[in-house]
Amino acid sequence: MRVCIERCYSMSDFITKFADVVKIPEPQLQRIDLNDRLGACLTLMESVCADRHIRLHKNFYPSSLFVMADSSLLEQVIMNIVKNSAESIGEDGDLYITTSLTPTMLEIADTGAGISKEVEKKLFSPFFSTKPNGQGIGLIFIREVLNKHGFNFSLKTYEDGLTRFRIFF
Repeated sequence: MRVCIERCYSMSDFITKFADVVKIPEPQLQRIDLNDRLGACLTLMESVCADRHIRLHKNFYPSSLFVMADSSLLEQVIMNIVKNSAESIGEDGDLYITTSLTPTMLEIADTGAGISKEVEKKLFSPFFSTKPNGQGIGLIFIREVLNKHGFNFSLKTYEDGLTRFRIFF
């Protein structure tokens, strides 16, 4: 029992020191066009998706959609979500990217493997990953950035089989 307790304290110390190294900066808020930033991110991801035969379906709000956010942090969040979606799909699937005004929301939905209820509970836990070589810090980064912005978000698989990551601005 003593060894287990010492190991727990050691792991706790490690996690605290690791978290200190990867501190996320405070967002530098500015008025940005969400559709414009999203388009730029998707341009970078189009070749990755094409190589995997993943079809991108863009359904953006028809005019500028302004939000207050840190452009570079939000871009990193978008890139991580799209990358996760593409990895979940693997090969030959669909990725749906939607923005709306009421509510002001970004939704990234995929036809990947889906998330079980058991995994859903663990998704935003440090070092938890469903990927064989995953480190379990991608979703933590996303969560921290979105929390620092004060944005609400959700990630789950719905009855229609689509896994949706929704960010409410």
